[in-house]
Amino acid sequence: MSSAEDFSKGPSKDISDKIVLIVGGVIHETYKSTLMTVPGSRLAKLVDIETPPKEVCFDRHPEIFTHILHYYRSGKLHCPTNLCGVLLEEEFDFWGISVADVEPCCWVAFQKHRDAMESLAQIDPSVMDQRNRSKLWVLFDDPLSSVTAKVIAVTSLLFILLSIIAFTLNTNEHINPEILHNQTLAHNTSWTEEMIHYRKNSRVFGAIELVCSIWFILEFLIRVICCPSKCRFFMNLLNIVDLLALFTIFFHLCSGELCIKVLGFLHVMRCIRLLRVFKLMQHVYGVKVLIHTLHASAAALCAVPVALFCCTIIFGTMIYYTELDEYHGYFQDIPSSFWFAAVTLTTVGYGDMLPISVPGRFVAALCATVGVFIIVLPVPIIVNNFIMFYSLVKAKTAIPKMKSSNVDPSYSRISA
Repeated sequence: MSSAEDFSKGPSKDISDKIVLIVGGVIHETYKSTLMTVPGSRLAKLVDIETPPKEVCFDRHPEIFTHILHYYRSGKLHCPTNLCGVLLEEEFDFWGISVADVEPCCWVAFQKHRDAMESLAQIDPSVMDQRNRSKLWVLFDDPLSSVTAKVIAVTSLLFILLSIIAFTLNTNEHINPEILHNQTLAHNTSWTEEMIHYRKNSRVFGAIELVCSIWFILEFLIRVICCPSKCRFFMNLLNIVDLLALFTIFFHLCSGELCIKVLGFLHVMRCIRLLRVFKLMQHVYGVKVLIHTLHASAAALCAVPVALFCCTIIFGTMIYYTELDEYHGYFQDIPSSFWFAAVTLTTVGYGDMLPISVPGRFVAALCATVGVFIIVLPVPIIVNNFIMFYSLVKAKTAIPKMKSSNVDPSYSRISA
């Protein structure tokens, strides 16, 4: 096979300027001056010497080199769509070609592969560099790394479920009945006694919560100590939620008068225990895919509340003035009309406010139609991102990991 320039056409050049490049068994003929059109590249450095070679062999991808050589000749870098973007990037890096020179018509397809790898690296930690990760960190952070890691993940899930069950059953009247307590309160210059209803922590559920909290604390401390980057660890939203959930153990130890005095604040803090549900996301890839899908669709999702805000103002004002002449109408002012517009745009429709006049009904129908379009428009973007993330994770978990021992030792790469 050969790929040569038409040396008979165009301005004549010295025959000594010709060079033969054999890449992956494919012969290419060109001029040394052509290779100098991209300064700093591997081929430009190859011929920019006192006695450049007349023939050079490279054991690289031949199809990609065809496009690279075309870049030297025309100044336009195009990419084949049938090859992986990671392979293209590796070949460009070998030949010293900047990926920034890729033409706009091919940039979207080329960038899609890079985005896919970055997204997969965020979802699956096994894609990232493992050299700085201790074995203990991998055990607690990557459930798919080993059988022991799976056992730890299942144990953590059981403790989470057990803590949530104990927290919810502790509020059941038959299991843990309410206790009445008289408390004297001051009202202006008089003192009154009020009956306070509260539930004391059951000993059984308290013991369960204590055991679960000890496991959560140990797990959190191990992950903090063994994490590769403390800054990235505490910037993770799930780790912040995990830390807030640990605060409840200190309030769980409150009892007696102190518990009664801080009763309202204690109930709020105990609700943080429900945040442990989010720890399930650390071990369920489907939920992690959904989170990264929403993160990738942030631009489309942010446009929805902005559009709803603008439409709420517009339709709220319109419905107010169309119903202004109705004496027994529901729209007494513009702020209350905003409530109707917001409820209608989000397709909720409580029915607490409704237009009476014909123009008002027309505005309401238009408002509902616009609301449907606003909500539906970002759905295809979210669906496409979810399919992409899910297919990446599915492919990564389905393909077995190749070990270096399986590589054929007879294979060797020849480079200039």
